[in-house]
Amino acid sequence: MNTPFQRPYGTPLPLEDDEFILRDLVRMVRQQLGWVIGITAVVAAVATLYAYSLPAIYAADALLQVQAKNSDSPLSRASQVMGGTSQLGTETEIEIIRSRSVLEPVVNAFRLNVSVSPVVMPYLGNLARRFAKSGEPAPAWFGLSRYAWGGEQIDLELLGVPAALEGVPLTLRALGNDSFALYDPEGVKLLTGQVGEIADDGPLQIRIGKLVARPGTEFTVTRSNQLAAIGGLAKSLLVLEQGKQTGIVQISMESSDRVRAMQIANAVVQSYVRQNLERHQEETARTLDFLNAEVPRVRADLEKAEDALAALQQRQGAVKPTSEAQSYLAGGLELDRQIAQLNLQRTQLLQRFMPGHPQVQTIDTQLGQLRALQQKLESRFHDMPASEKAGVRMERDVKIAQEIYISLQNKTQELMINRAGMVGNVHVLDEALVPSSPVKPKRALIIAAGLILGLVLAVLTVFMRRAVFGRMHEMEEIERRLALPMFGEIPFSPAQSWLEDYSRLEATAPPELPLPVELAGAEHVPVTPERAEEWLPAATRPVLAESRPHDEAIEALCGICTQFQFTLEQMGHRVVAMVGATSGVGKSFVTSNLGTLLAKSNRRVLLIDGDLRRQRLSGYFNRAAGMGLSEMLGGRIDANQAVVPTGVSNLWIVPAGNFGATPAELLMNTRFRQALDTYSRTYDLVIIDTPPVLDHNDAMAVSALAGATVMVLRTGAHTEEQIVDAVKRLKRAGGNVVGGILNTVVGEAVPQSDSLSDTLARASGQPA
Repeated sequence: MNTPFQRPYGTPLPLEDDEFILRDLVRMVRQQLGWVIGITAVVAAVATLYAYSLPAIYAADALLQVQAKNSDSPLSRASQVMGGTSQLGTETEIEIIRSRSVLEPVVNAFRLNVSVSPVVMPYLGNLARRFAKSGEPAPAWFGLSRYAWGGEQIDLELLGVPAALEGVPLTLRALGNDSFALYDPEGVKLLTGQVGEIADDGPLQIRIGKLVARPGTEFTVTRSNQLAAIGGLAKSLLVLEQGKQTGIVQISMESSDRVRAMQIANAVVQSYVRQNLERHQEETARTLDFLNAEVPRVRADLEKAEDALAALQQRQGAVKPTSEAQSYLAGGLELDRQIAQLNLQRTQLLQRFMPGHPQVQTIDTQLGQLRALQQKLESRFHDMPASEKAGVRMERDVKIAQEIYISLQNKTQELMINRAGMVGNVHVLDEALVPSSPVKPKRALIIAAGLILGLVLAVLTVFMRRAVFGRMHEMEEIERRLALPMFGEIPFSPAQSWLEDYSRLEATAPPELPLPVELAGAEHVPVTPERAEEWLPAATRPVLAESRPHDEAIEALCGICTQFQFTLEQMGHRVVAMVGATSGVGKSFVTSNLGTLLAKSNRRVLLIDGDLRRQRLSGYFNRAAGMGLSEMLGGRIDANQAVVPTGVSNLWIVPAGNFGATPAELLMNTRFRQALDTYSRTYDLVIIDTPPVLDHNDAMAVSALAGATVMVLRTGAHTEEQIVDAVKRLKRAGGNVVGGILNTVVGEAVPQSDSLSDTLARASGQPA
């Protein structure tokens, strides 16, 4: 049977399983909620400041209707003969609106090739200008007088620059008393002038019609190249067809000045309508010129045909035509009429196109077909008398010439009338009006985007902090990520913090000094040095399990004891090493209180202070002085002589003793193994307090001799790498890590009180 694979304790999750699920994300955000709120608030504030610093942009819209061209000119008819249809051509008209011929008059009329703008401090300047009144310059913020802070007015009526300065931003500085100076980008003064007067220096000319600004305020003036100005206007225009093949075109102009936006939009519309009308008038004029040139020639052809017919009739006399002659006349008359019209169209097309153009070639093809039909007609009436045929042909020529002449006369009159009342094929449906509200910026959208961006950056910061610092905060996280079984967690105890501080300060604190602080969960009674004696019995001070048996931390330790005993009984171990990855995790606190609770459950418990460097465990029971583990390992006393009572029933301790030789060498002495064998037969449980694993090798030596090793961790004090490294070192030394205890877990409802030392320092006026 196959046994399922189990990850060893302290082994990080493999890469394919190392995923951040929603629960991990919520946990990390909750642990670093201050960072999340702070970063989100800062980014949202910056987004809000940016949104309100942007100038308002207004859009003025106008609507045009583009109708299909309905021209009776030969050119239009020739296009239709080729199979073309009457199209709106809206895309073409949109491009015409963007053309230089339409936009250049607008650029000249509104002086769009000249720009002037105040020098504004980024963000703050635009924000300040929102609160200023036009015509009343606001005072300079922070003494920055060169910037415009709102209320300034300037009217640049003329700016002429040499070609080298086109597109170069120049600086105009107000000097006071309606005077100004103009500088180049390097700060060199070019000229000075007065408001209302032309100031020139050769090709450089400038005239300011109005200037309202504080002395020292600077403006940026630029004379753009004509093509650049037209291109800039084209970019600021939005020209779109409303719908598909509707012929309705919308022209939208955006500007920070809503009145100017309306004026420019209407100017573009009028320029386009005028240009459209001129194009139609030009086409009509060319057609009239062509007709006026053709009328004399057609009249001459008519007179010549009439004279020839009259001469023939005079020679032959009036003869009634036969039915055959009438058929020949009718058939030839229609063919000649069509040939004459096509010849007229071909002549007009040749004024614009070369003979090889497709439209001209189409006319030539149709003429060839008609001439072929004419030849068939001639062959059909080949046997008709020559005299009768000639008379019919001359009569047909006269009628055709008359029809063409009359048609040309009518067309000429029609075009002259149309030219007088021509309106083009473009009509203005709606003129642009002054917009009431800006279209940009979308402040609500910017602020919302700032909030989202801030939240994303905050979460990324949480991830980065976790990746850089990698502190482990919760028991579930340690168990899931490192596969390290946890016996439980111990909440932070303000009472323990006060007790430890008092034990350090009682020798130096004035006995009459009051301690105006309340211990968490201690009947809310202020603690004084006199009352502290009641709380701290001399023999047990400051073991919390004795002085405060109902403290929240002790309640949690009681639950840990149950699981701790069950695990050790299952494994059959009596010697347990309490280790910590780093210092300051509360390992001695857990050992002393855990041993006290186990002793109260009628178990004989021996505590060994194996931390020969700091002797913290001995201090909990006031056994720091005297002979102990060091003397026993040195052979000066035996194992039983090193054991002393703690004052707690069923609880004994082996103090660290007086520090002598190297602690690691002492702990690896064979006497220590022999002593542990002796203690394990005498006591129900032996608990050894050790130095930090990552700081010294002492813990590894003790763990190798103990039957079980328990890791004491502190919330937020270890990185994942530190815990993994500590477990690996213990395993390499032969230790058996059976689980861990998470100490100093801070809950949301647990107040973080000042320490006793901070309170004493404040009361005495000394720094903590």
